[in-house]
Amino acid sequence: MSATTERDTALSILDSNLQKISKVCKECYLSMGRGGLLIYAIDVLNCRIPSQIDYRTKDELIDIFDNPDSREKLNDMIDNYEPKNEGIMTLITSYSNATFFVTIQFK
Repeated sequence: MSATTERDTALSILDSNLQKISKVCKECYLSMGRGGLLIYAIDVLNCRIPSQIDYRTKDELIDIFDNPDSREKLNDMIDNYEPKNEGIMTLITSYSNATFFVTIQFK
């Protein structure tokens, strides 16, 4: 499965669980501060929905990446999201560890 196909399939599954994910994001933001979910697509494809153990603080998320452009983009996303209405998710696919930064809009 290509990285984009894996991403799209995982995002479709996550979209059907958006209410639970938004609750996790809001609770984690209140207890840990700005950050986001670090999710592996294979976990989602295997029916594991993100929980509090998948939340990372801003520094924890940014430290994962070596590429300066990725670090800067993620830093900007985390600094600029509105936690009442949005969350940040870093989705890593099993295909070449391709990484996608996603803003989650709460419904």
